[in-house]
Amino acid sequence: MRYYNPRKSQRTRIVFFVVLIAAIALFAAFSPIFERNAPEAKLLRPPYWNPSAPLTIQLTDDRALKRYKIALAFENEKFTLAEGDANNVKELSIAAKYPPNKPTPKDRVTLTVEATDSSLWNFFRGNGVSVAFDLIVDREPPVVNIVANSYSIASGGSALVVFEAGDGNIDEIKIVTKNGRSFAVAPYYKPRYYAALIAREIGERDFTAYALATDLAGNQNRVRIPLYLKEVRYKESSIELTKTFLEGKADDLNFRYNPRASDENLTALDRFIFVNETLRAESLKTIELYTSPGRLPPIDGFEIGAFAPLPRSKMVAGFGERRVYTFERNRVSESYHLGIDLASVKEAAVFASNGGAAVFASDNGVYGNTPIIHHGLGLFTLYGHCASLHVAQGDDVSKGMQIGVTGVTGFAFGDHTHFEARVQGVAVTPIEWMDSSWIRVNVLKVQEDAKKIIDGRTR
Repeated sequence: MRYYNPRKSQRTRIVFFVVLIAAIALFAAFSPIFERNAPEAKLLRPPYWNPSAPLTIQLTDDRALKRYKIALAFENEKFTLAEGDANNVKELSIAAKYPPNKPTPKDRVTLTVEATDSSLWNFFRGNGVSVAFDLIVDREPPVVNIVANSYSIASGGSALVVFEAGDGNIDEIKIVTKNGRSFAVAPYYKPRYYAALIAREIGERDFTAYALATDLAGNQNRVRIPLYLKEVRYKESSIELTKTFLEGKADDLNFRYNPRASDENLTALDRFIFVNETLRAESLKTIELYTSPGRLPPIDGFEIGAFAPLPRSKMVAGFGERRVYTFERNRVSESYHLGIDLASVKEAAVFASNGGAAVFASDNGVYGNTPIIHHGLGLFTLYGHCASLHVAQGDDVSKGMQIGVTGVTGFAFGDHTHFEARVQGVAVTPIEWMDSSWIRVNVLKVQEDAKKIIDGRTR
């Protein structure tokens, strides 16, 4: 016969409740619905703000966001910019606009961001965050003034501009063109002043360039660079392809570069088109990559002399020539010649006319063995089809240094070097940079005039 023991029953109940509480505690500790991390709030901008621009706030949470509230306070004013349900998403970006019917802040404001998540922690109220951001109100656009610039820019040509851009909180300064191209600028000579070489592409008719400055509050100012546009008509050649021509150099380059080289259905014309279009495009992409410098270091001045890479040579092909290829009287392909071809004797020495740094020195498809040298301020020169190279990538190059010898590497049919000039990725006529008079007027004199004006302003 079993007897009821009240003490034992009580101990059993106590153990049961202890185990139950422990289980609940473990469940709360490890279950995602009881996560304990508060949401994070970030202001996606510097501490400067123009009230005409929205304030973008980024909210994130490990589990899910539940509600948010964004408020603004200054002087005796305090009001809500935005609030609402977050719809249980883990990330939320809010663009809070300043209401047009509210007083305009003049100096500083405090932005408060509050958010809660959908966790059951904190007695089912969830985790919360409240963050305050101090903002400086700034409505003034940066100052931008053109100091000096080249008088004109040719189609396929270069120009230099020196300008002033000032603000207490500058974010970005650059040159932009009407067609959407950007050119980096170098801090120049004294604080607040900048210099840039700019380029006009072949065939670019409606060319307009602006000095543009943006501050940390998003205010912008731009000033047009006064340039006279010189139009240049470049040569156009029609070249009839022969079977002998098609079965020569193009075959060698296909064997090396074309992934379909072993395809028996690939005709000699197909192989030529691959070289002239596909391989050429890849080679040009490589050149643009290595001649687009990004940020430019500060400079006190830009001294450059006329280029003469191949002494006692003859120019055998000009810049900007449009070559239209036909086969059996049908137009099959075309290309632009973006440099000049210089020839003298077989494997003649090629020299650096100005110092700089070798940013590339290797084989490059249709260009063959090619050294590329940066001379500063975004000006690059390259020397294609070299039989051999005398510099390596990363080498410092001094004026007068031999950098290679002429040859027939790449898509070349006679011993020569293809001399090309680039301004921040844009191919420009090397003839300008081979002309000491052009350099004196458009580069050196512009700097002389600019420095006189700057010195007069900063005395």
